Amino acid sequence: MGDEEIIRRRLMIDGDGTGDARLMMMFMKQFIKWCSTDDTPQESQNQYDRLLTQLATIEHSSLKWKSIVDMNNEEIKNYELLREETSTNVEKACTAIEEAKQELEEARQVRRNRLEYDALARLIKEHPPRSDTANKLAHLTQHLHALKSKRDQLEEKISLRQKQLHVLVTSLHQLKQTLADDSITSASDDLCVIDEVIDLTGPAPTVTLSDSGMDTA
Repeated sequence: MGDEEIIRRRLMIDGDGTGDARLMMMFMKQFIKWCSTDDTPQESQNQYDRLLTQLATIEHSSLKWKSIVDMNNEEIKNYELLREETSTNVEKACTAIEEAKQELEEARQVRRNRLEYDALARLIKEHPPRSDTANKLAHLTQHLHALKSKRDQLEEKISLRQKQLHVLVTSLHQLKQTLADDSITSASDDLCVIDEVIDLTGPAPTVTLSDSGMDTA
């Protein structure tokens, strides 16, 4: 048995320190003495009355402490109920706090979404509608196709002009070669003609009558 249990039992017996345990011990001693002594009836009656008075005092003290114990037990029960109620309220408060935190987080998320939606809406307002963009894109696509078609036509025309130029250059080379050949041939023919022509700048040839066919006799 520990010291705490001994002190608790002593306090339960002795009450608040008014000597209840000592009173009971004195009552037991006087009771034993009263039973063992041979007093006169009057003295025995007086002793008996004193014992009854002490017993009433002890009983009253016992009832008082019993009431105190009962009251303490009731208080303990009340404290237990209060503790359970407090625990329940604390659990409810914790649950409410968690729900409030979740609602706060959801509210923050909603606020972030609204800010993002507002920013996106402003960005959309700054740009033209999708239909205008689609029409512009279709127009640009059509214009691009037209440019590609025009480019193809120009490339075909350039290719044709390159071919014609190539034919022209080839013809010019052939003509140049032909003229060169003709110049060489003409120069050879001129040399032959010049050899056959009489040099008029030289002395006159002697002409005889026989050569002229006249009769000298």
